[in-house]
Amino acid sequence: MPQRFRFSSFLLIPLLSLLAGCNTWTQRGAKGLGLLPKAAPGEQHFSNYQPKNPYVELGQGILYRKLFESAGPAGLNIEVRDLLVGPRQQTSEVTLPGAAVCEMRSGSGTLTTDHHMQDLGYGTTFMLPEGSTFAISNKSDNPISIRVHLIRAE
Repeated sequence: MPQRFRFSSFLLIPLLSLLAGCNTWTQRGAKGLGLLPKAAPGEQHFSNYQPKNPYVELGQGILYRKLFESAGPAGLNIEVRDLLVGPRQQTSEVTLPGAAVCEMRSGSGTLTTDHHMQDLGYGTTFMLPEGSTFAISNKSDNPISIRVHLIRAE
């Protein structure tokens, strides 16, 4: 009997402590605490941080930032940019300063170039000849991000 009592107490004590711990764990959290009080106008301290390479407006509804630029072979200039179109946005017609090889990184939508339409989705690649105009229609709830490799004469 004593051996059996030891074995059952060996299992019973951890089981009871586990159940007690679970009850207190579920009772913790945001219950009854409410929101933090609003800061007084004099207490607001906004960050003065400015990104090193911020997005700049290329046209209505479309932003870009330059990631890399270098001289290429035989008098060519190579530039890498990111284009960004917000969710459910339609951009104005814009032109890039050179020929471009583009890759969709996120989102989905439609590219319109010189009266030609192309569906865009993750991983889609397309080329834009130098001087061509284009517009992008974002059909998704996520932003469209496009990596652009520009090639132009120096």
